[in-house]
Amino acid sequence: MKHARFRKKRTLLLSITLLFGLLLISTLVYLCILYAKAEKVWNKAYHPVSSTDKVKTPDTMTFLIMGLDNNASRNLGSSRTDAMMLVSLNKRTQKMTLCSIPRDSFVQIQSDDYTGMQRIESAYTYGGPKSAVNTVKKLFNIPINHYVVFNFDSFMHVIDALGGIDVDVPKTFDGPLFDTGKKVHFEKGQQHLNGEEALAFSRERKIDNDIMRGFRQQLVLEAVKEKATNINSVTKYLKIIESLEDQIQMDLDKSQIKTVIQDFLIGKDYEIEQLTFDWRAFSNSGHSMVELYQDSIDHVAHQLRVSLGIEEKDDRDKKKFQTNGKYKFKSDYTTSTPESEKNADTFTGNGVYIGTEGNTKTGDLPNRKTTTGFYD
Repeated sequence: MKHARFRKKRTLLLSITLLFGLLLISTLVYLCILYAKAEKVWNKAYHPVSSTDKVKTPDTMTFLIMGLDNNASRNLGSSRTDAMMLVSLNKRTQKMTLCSIPRDSFVQIQSDDYTGMQRIESAYTYGGPKSAVNTVKKLFNIPINHYVVFNFDSFMHVIDALGGIDVDVPKTFDGPLFDTGKKVHFEKGQQHLNGEEALAFSRERKIDNDIMRGFRQQLVLEAVKEKATNINSVTKYLKIIESLEDQIQMDLDKSQIKTVIQDFLIGKDYEIEQLTFDWRAFSNSGHSMVELYQDSIDHVAHQLRVSLGIEEKDDRDKKKFQTNGKYKFKSDYTTSTPESEKNADTFTGNGVYIGTEGNTKTGDLPNRKTTTGFYD
């Protein structure tokens, strides 16, 4: 009888050991597949450029994140950056600084093919990520350590792979779904969004303007970070990695990705700082442009440099910034139509540029065909 009980216990123990061993082997095999898949995706995505800066301190890092208005299915030809955001991380101060740059910002483009005034979204069109990074660096006089550029497909697929995201919608509105002609309703308050809905939420600007659209993009980025840092499923990791294949380009190699995740993201609870500009809209040869006031650019640049520890806080940080009286600034935050813009204090004359006189000549945009949406 004792021998029978012993054999049963031994059989049970053996079964448990075998089951545990099979689970362990399965997990290791799955992790190997995950690693191999990740390595393939990262290798294909890796596109270094000469314009990014080496990290000078282990405590800070700056990224230029760009979203393209093109992909393989749209096949628009030349690609522009429909979204452009600067992200600085300072793990010593535990602060993440976000600065969305309006896509229609009228700035000096820095590229090998063209140096002149144009909307900032075209910097990528002229010279890919190298030109975009150089243009933003020149505009704010800050180092940019890395860039990431993705198309709309990857944006939607990653959010779906995460199981959707939860966003605190600031106002009720209806936004168009990407290339479908349909609309999705957003109700003010907490709302769960899938990838398609999150893209519509991020791209909408007719209900207000580019600045407010930038704030919505920042809300989505924060929600994605929150969801991604709480993943506890290997399957989800694999889905996320698969969703990025051929849909993303960056200058981060495998070791740098590991550093960012381990040193800057995992377990870090950053205070979020959002930067914005004082600006006005104007018309240039029938094209809508955004004029960022120079003193506003200077102030945002100072804030970015403070966030990176390059500059110290000074008297500018002791009071709320207000642009000088030359521009009679009130706020373009609420102007979303030509009619409402005419009633804004910032609107002088007939939507003319009020920066440097005669500085409105723009170059023709190149037409570079691409099958993926990315700059070739």
